[in-house]
Parts: sequence; structure tokens; C-alpha cells
Amino acid sequence: MIERAGFPSVHALALAGVSALLLAAAALLPLDAPPLSLLSCPLRAATGIPCLGCGCTRAFHHAVRGQLLEACSHSPLGAALAIACAAHLGWTLLRLAGLRSAPRIELTPRLRWAAAAALAANWIFVALRAAP
Repeated sequence: MIERAGFPSVHALALAGVSALLLAAAALLPLDAPPLSLLSCPLRAATGIPCLGCGCTRAFHHAVRGQLLEACSHSPLGAALAIACAAHLGWTLLRLAGLRSAPRIELTPRLRWAAAAALAANWIFVALRAAP
């Protein structure tokens, strides 16, 4: 019997569902055909400056195929996000099977600053990569 303490929360289940959809879309949809070919960055189109998420679609596409270096060349944070989605989905499935309980991650100010720094570093990487 599954104990309620080890059972995933509604939020974890929803995030696992979104992760599964993102990973499935990245695995099944081709990059150069609709619908993904219809997506372009409006900020980059208007200003020439990439947004924080630029390169994530291609990073997910390559990450689900195991091409992690290629994924990181498009967006290191996008590649890390794809790996985190897969890890969260796997962890949630284990919890649904009653095998593990989730570790607690405290959202400390240090962790928030680290996330902000990672976003900034990724944006600088993508901006420099896109520069002529």
C-alpha cells in the first residue's frame, strides 16, 4: 500500500505530465516542419537580441536523442531543463509505484540567486553565439 507521505503531490503529478508532453513533442515533432518550424522568437525578430528561451526547442530536440553536446551548443540551460524533465518524470513514476519518497529541496535565497545567475549566463552564451 502507498503511504500518503511518499505519494506525489498534485503539483508534482502536473509537472510530470507537462514534462512527458515536452519530451514527447521534442522526440516526435521534426524541427524543420510545422508546427515547430512556425515558431520563431519575436524578440529576436524585432531586435536581433535573443530571449532567455532562445535555443531551448533545439536543445530539447537534441537532448531527447542523446546528443547532449549538440543540445548544449544551442542552449546549455535548455539541455539541463530537458534532463531535469526526464529525471522528474522518472522520479514521479517511481513514487507512484511506491518505491521512493521525494527529497526536500529548500528554496533558499542562495538557490534563487544561483538560478538567476544560471539564466543570465545562459542568455549571455546564447547572445554571444547568435552574434555575427
